[in-house]
Amino acid sequence: MLTRRNFLGVLGAAAAGAALPIRDAWAAGQLAWPGPIGLELYTVRDKFAKDPAGTLKEVAAAGYKEVEIGPGTKPGSLKQDLRAAGLTAPSGYFQAAKNIDEWKKSVDLAHSYGLKYIVVGDNPVMDAAAWRRRAEFFNQCGEVAKQAGLQFCYHAHYHEFAKTDGTTGYDIMLKNCSPDLLKMEMDIFWVMYAGADPLHYWRLYPGRFPLLHIKDLRKGVKISPQKDPAPGGPNPFAPVGQGRIDWQRIFAHLHEAGAKHIFVEQDRCNLPEYQAIRISYDYLRHLRLG
Repeated sequence: MLTRRNFLGVLGAAAAGAALPIRDAWAAGQLAWPGPIGLELYTVRDKFAKDPAGTLKEVAAAGYKEVEIGPGTKPGSLKQDLRAAGLTAPSGYFQAAKNIDEWKKSVDLAHSYGLKYIVVGDNPVMDAAAWRRRAEFFNQCGEVAKQAGLQFCYHAHYHEFAKTDGTTGYDIMLKNCSPDLLKMEMDIFWVMYAGADPLHYWRLYPGRFPLLHIKDLRKGVKISPQKDPAPGGPNPFAPVGQGRIDWQRIFAHLHEAGAKHIFVEQDRCNLPEYQAIRISYDYLRHLRLG
């Protein structure tokens, strides 16, 4: 099975898509998310590596309209495959850069693909001082991305929520990075797994979360901001709607987050991947606010 790191080497990107206007739909009884539902292609990484065009058509057949992808070696072919499947790609997941020169190469690649958002995420273990240095670097990265017409976003996992010097790496990034230069792609699973509350951050930093990863936390899984949920152990991930997350509560406050795109993701599936993504899609497409 491919890892996320390897997967980034085989994906490509395409022109950005746009979510439908949604703020007016946040009301009791309304669809929780009336915009297009996206899929993070990491969910179907092995199938995609073997058959990109066929996989994208299967993703579209499940109902998805958007995908999140990473940088690849055959962008031209992938763009054609995306068009053939009727999909768009508003964002791409890239490796976190070690320096500005390396970052500029990623930005140039993302810009050439026509993406709107460039996302990184690496789950590092650092102290508060190191997080502040990283926040300074991320401001520089955000400026480079902005000049290229891209929005820089960070995707946290769980170490970012571990306490360090009375705060967390996640809080340091939000407080020390310019709201224009760094926004967040919040993964609801990982926030909940780390013992944090998405709504807490949306209320403190409204509008900073244009991208969301939507995946469920299986019931009975022990949460921790410091311990990986055992890759070789029981699967902690569940199709959306089949776990312990209160999705009505989450979606009722997406206007505070400033969410523009959502991407279903399931790092590991007990069911066949296509079956799992259909379950998640069907749940989200019919989810209404209470």
